[in-house]
Parts: sequence; structure tokens; C-alpha cells
Amino acid sequence: MGVLYLMSKAYSHLRDTVKGSQKAQVEHAKHSLLAAALLHDVGHGPFSHLFEPCMGINHEYWSIRIISDPESCIHRKLSKVYSNLPTDVCELIKGDKPSLPRWEKSLISSQLDMDRMDYLRRDSLFSGAGYGHFDWSRLITTMELHENDNESIDLVWPEKASMSIEEYIFARYYMYQNVYLHKTTRGFEVLLQAMWKRAKTLIDEGSPPELIPAIEKLWLNDPDDISVAEYLAVEEHSVLYQMQAWTSSTDSVLKDLATRFLNRDGFAMIDPPPVSDPLTEDRSEWESKVADALNDKDFKNASCYCLKDELKAKYLSPYRPEPEKGLQDMTNAIFIKSDNGQVLEVSESLPRLKAVIEMGMSSSKFKYYVPKSMRKIVQNIK
Repeated sequence: MGVLYLMSKAYSHLRDTVKGSQKAQVEHAKHSLLAAALLHDVGHGPFSHLFEPCMGINHEYWSIRIISDPESCIHRKLSKVYSNLPTDVCELIKGDKPSLPRWEKSLISSQLDMDRMDYLRRDSLFSGAGYGHFDWSRLITTMELHENDNESIDLVWPEKASMSIEEYIFARYYMYQNVYLHKTTRGFEVLLQAMWKRAKTLIDEGSPPELIPAIEKLWLNDPDDISVAEYLAVEEHSVLYQMQAWTSSTDSVLKDLATRFLNRDGFAMIDPPPVSDPLTEDRSEWESKVADALNDKDFKNASCYCLKDELKAKYLSPYRPEPEKGLQDMTNAIFIKSDNGQVLEVSESLPRLKAVIEMGMSSSKFKYYVPKSMRKIVQNIK
């Protein structure tokens, strides 16, 4: 709903400010933009992004399946507006280049889009953090459509919006550093993944744990063999019930991991020792010593109790424009239109953003999580 609200504001601004042939193009895009804003994440499974790696869910795939399924109520509602609307909405959601104008796609998914503006403000509010604030209204009411030499239309911002863009970029930085990548948040994410990985291992070994029918159908079959109704049957209460059932599992590791997660008994974060060769990030010798220490303390399956968390470089940088200038467009960079009409990537207009961009060019960082009772022991292993 938040994305829809922001998109309606963006649409109204563009409709009221553009002229000529651009105005007709904007008015034609109304329904697809608003519908995509409302429905682009309709395919999210239980607990949103958190649960996707556990069961191999791709929410964009399922969003498109749900919207394009003639039997779904969403498809029927959209088709009543005009017959090709479900297809247009799916085109805007797709990760590859859509057939619709590029500026429409950039409002849904880009380096500065309505979705990002919404979740930063919403997550800041509900987490109680004071970091995700920026002048979203100014960003919306100053955006422009700019016709390039090749007659394509791009979304740009005037120089007077530069400070608001910078504020938005740093709001993303602070939210990632203090909320999304917080050690407690990441610790429970890797614990959840370890639990479901353990269950999958038992399945592959021929001794499957108890699975409720809806989860068994979704997890153990190819997505193309699962109907939309079967996918939607798995909800958050289904997942919680499944994990509750595993607290009585005959497999001691699965039982322990499920109990820890539901009882909020998370693991402790450990900074690994520096590596001799930063290009390889090889810590196999140290990991082997940690595994031995875990075994000595009756944590017999070390891979389930020494959890490696990779913080990819793209999550460490709040703004990552396409490095190849010739490949930059408004879906992978933010553009400023100077007072003399020249269009520049925003870091060329604000050189201090170069340092932010360089964060995304660094290598991934790694953290490890172990049971709290093992923290001091592991910290002393070199």
C-alpha cells in the first residue's frame, strides 16, 4: 500500500508537469504503474525475503505466476480494466528488460524507486530506528522525464534535488548498517537457514523429518509443477507450525535448532581472524579448529553450529551505479540534469558520493555465528 501511495504521487506529478507526446505516454501508463506498485511483491512467501533461501522461493517468479494465472482473482480484476493489463504489469516486474518504456520500469525497480523509498520509511518506523528519513516528497515532486538524443525517455532529477538524493542514499546506508545487517538480525537469519538446510539433508539421506502436507508439496517439487493455489496455501502460520513440530524431532540437531529459533536463543557473532591471502579468504584451517572445539563440547554436527555469513559487497554500499559509463541507464544509476541541460550520473555532480560507491567495489565480508556457550572458546582460536 505504501508503494502504491508513493506511485500515485509520482504519477500525478508527472501527468501534471510533462507536455506534448510525453503526457500521452504518462497517461497511458497510469493503470500499469499503479497495479505494479500494488502487486509487485504479491508473490512473497512467508516472512518475506527471510524465508526465500530456506525453500528456494523466487518471489518475482511467483508474482508473475499469480498475476498471469487466468484463474486468479487478481488476473480477473486487472483484465476488467483492459485485457492486456496483467501482461503489462508482469513486464514491469520482470528482472530482464521489459518491452514497456524504461522510465516506467525505473519507478518500480531501480537505484531510486518507489519501493525503496517506501520500505526505508516503513522499516524505520516499525523498527524504531531513526535512520531511514529523507525528503521523499521533494524527490517525487522534482523528478522529470528527459528525452535523450536516441529519442528514449529517461527519469532524471534537477540539481536542486541533489541534497535530497544524497539524503536518501545515506538513509539507505544507515538502515543497512544498523538494521538490516545488524548482528542479531543476521544471526537469526543464518540460524533459520541452518535449520531448514538440516531438514533438507535428512530428506536427501532418506530419513525425512515430519513435514506438513502444504510445505512438503511446495518444497519437494519443481515450481512449475505447483499450482498458484498450492503455493498460496503455505502461510506464516504453516511455517511456524512446521518448526514447532521439529522441536520434537528424533534428529537431535534439527530439534535443537528449531527449539533455539522459536525460543529466541540465537547464536553469538564472531569476527574471524584475518587471512594471510585476502584474495582467497581461505579460513579452512581456522574453521577446522572451530569444528574440533564444537565436537569436544558435544556439538557433533559442526556445520550446523559454526554458521558462516557472507555480507556481499552490494549490501555494504547504499548506491551501486553501473561502473561502465556506456551501460548506465536510469535502472542502474541516478541521474542529475544540470541547469545547462547536461545529464550526469549523480556522483559526478556530488563527488563526495564516490566514497559510498567504492564501498560496493570492495570484496564481501564474512562473519561467523556459534552457540553463545562457545563464544569465548572460539574467540581464542587463532
